[in-house]
Amino acid sequence: MTHLYRVLTGPTAAGKTGWLLSRAHEHPMLVVSADSRQVYLHMNIGTGMPNTSELEMLPHYGVDCLAPTIKYSVYQYLIYAAEGLAAARRDGREAWVCGGTGLYIRAMVDQLELGTYPRPRLRAAVAQAIRNSSARQVARELQLDLADPDNPVRVIRGAELACAGSARETEIYTWAGLSPADDVDNADNQVDNSEVREELNRWQCAGIAVLDPGYKPLLGLIKRRVQAMFDQGLVDEVAALRRLGYGQADVVVNGIGYREAGQVIDGELSVGKAIELTVIRTRQYAKRQRTYFRGQGWQLMRLDELDAWEEATRPRD
Repeated sequence: MTHLYRVLTGPTAAGKTGWLLSRAHEHPMLVVSADSRQVYLHMNIGTGMPNTSELEMLPHYGVDCLAPTIKYSVYQYLIYAAEGLAAARRDGREAWVCGGTGLYIRAMVDQLELGTYPRPRLRAAVAQAIRNSSARQVARELQLDLADPDNPVRVIRGAELACAGSARETEIYTWAGLSPADDVDNADNQVDNSEVREELNRWQCAGIAVLDPGYKPLLGLIKRRVQAMFDQGLVDEVAALRRLGYGQADVVVNGIGYREAGQVIDGELSVGKAIELTVIRTRQYAKRQRTYFRGQGWQLMRLDELDAWEEATRPRD
């Protein structure tokens, strides 16, 4: 029996989770998060993670479960996705994939290879190449299709994903001056891929909606979200991350909002300037997301169009 899930994606701050929450009282639902930052522990405010009461109403898989020092990959994402889909199937809930990380959505919808064990030597080589030139240049050399080619973490993960189950593995390792055998010791970190793939193969995507309110409305939403993040204690969240020993984690040092909050702590920025810079970086990221979604050919729609789309794509018994 084939089970169906739906995808709700869109640029950051568009209102994706809020819309799902507005529907959660009508149908039992479960969300597989497609967000590359909400997966991390102790990073609730700056990632826009649903709060405890919202998670009780709308269970999420793949949020609040990894230490910030751990590099998140498509390999790990698909494992969480399989767990979430299995839970939805077991509990009789509607399954949704929701988030703005297009690479994760593509991995599910296009049924990409599950991936492989972590590749620390390849990661180190790609990171060094980025330091020597730029993330965008490395992404171009490796022919990586990324929504955010200027983000070093995304480029490193993209290179790792491109090696998984692909004829490009030898090509990419050769580019890095390595052999795939250099990372083979990490095969011990694999899970049972067959079980994960078996669960994912039970499912098909019934539809993808890209919630896109348009440039000007989205800018207003971004400004309100960033202001709320700082009002709710983003600076204190970063201070807590530092106390916990996560201050040097890449997602804290370079994450949108987290970098600026850290600069407030260090006396380099005022709160007002930090908010201004966070809005700019968030707007730039949202622009890249919108470009990526359009490039995939996914259907863009406004908030007032979602209800009709939801009804038309709802799985029927």
